[in-house]
Amino acid sequence: MTKVFTLIASLTFSTAIMAQHKTALLNGQVTGYTTQDKAFLSYRNGTQRIADSVIIGSNGTFQFNYTIADPTIASLTIGKTLALAQRSKSLTFYLENTAIKVQSTDSLKNPSVQGGKTNTELSQLKTRLEKIAPLRDALNTKYFSASQEQRNSPEFKKEIEQLSENYQLENKKILETFISENPNSFVSLDRIAEVVGYAPEAEDLDRYFKQLSPEIRHSEKGKAFALQIDQTKATSIGQIAPAFTQANPEGKNISLADYRGKYVLLDFWASWCGPCRHENPNVVKAYHALKNKKFTVLGVSLDQPGKKNNWLKAIADDKLEWDQVSDLNFWDNQVAKLYNIRSIPQNFLIDPNGKIIAKNLRGEDLELQLSKYIVD
Repeated sequence: MTKVFTLIASLTFSTAIMAQHKTALLNGQVTGYTTQDKAFLSYRNGTQRIADSVIIGSNGTFQFNYTIADPTIASLTIGKTLALAQRSKSLTFYLENTAIKVQSTDSLKNPSVQGGKTNTELSQLKTRLEKIAPLRDALNTKYFSASQEQRNSPEFKKEIEQLSENYQLENKKILETFISENPNSFVSLDRIAEVVGYAPEAEDLDRYFKQLSPEIRHSEKGKAFALQIDQTKATSIGQIAPAFTQANPEGKNISLADYRGKYVLLDFWASWCGPCRHENPNVVKAYHALKNKKFTVLGVSLDQPGKKNNWLKAIADDKLEWDQVSDLNFWDNQVAKLYNIRSIPQNFLIDPNGKIIAKNLRGEDLELQLSKYIVD
């Protein structure tokens, strides 16, 4: 089962014909908490990530003020600290330009969300997706009830991959139908990313985007999505890889242009990304096998601010001998944004002339995959 860490995010910019930014209220009433607990709300307002918190009142109430232009996905958690809250049940819903009310009598286990057209549409989609919950539950039960020895067997991996593919196929069918039937919904816009997968091609994004209404496509989020499509086109196979310069661990600037004349595997990863760390041994093996054939790797880390030591330790622990760069800015890494990275691990194989010739090569046979493109 392929595993990646994914960010689904919308960029935004202003223009006179777009929706007005408005301030609205989120009111909540929950049971099962005390006045020592806090409600934590996170969402995006354009390019800005917002994280807010308030103390739960004595009667279980809380209130947030927020300002947005278009309906945006939000996450609500509750706990004494953010760390504890993140390990507990969370609620995903939409903030809209209208009053929203969240109620729960069982510590966010079965909350209700009232207010806004988009939340109604999200509820309708969740009802449809519940029909395939047995497929998801069977997959999870099969995997998590198995021993590590069972998980390592080829037969088990094949069975899990098949169960995963079955679930993903049914999930995609439901989402495609929802998008087709709800072209004037921001839920449809936000779910395109899930339909096309973690590393989509521009034509797939464009195909679903064109199904949406002019109102959605011309909204701030719609304009930002169109920009994402353009960025994806710029990193398609056959395009010249976008140029960049970023600092290595010692602070020295490294430029992609420095590698002209070599095959370069531009590898996006992070120390906190389990699937990336799992893939690193395959990259190390391929690097040592091919480094004398005008081939190298350039790592771009999406490690977080203040976590440089984690980055350096991962480089040492995983024996990554090639150049590494990062601005330690998490998903806002400037190179990652340039290459429209929404999930990791991801990579791009760039030829000696600077052209992208392959994408997302990985697995135990990575060396063999790379060898098909590398000409001595």
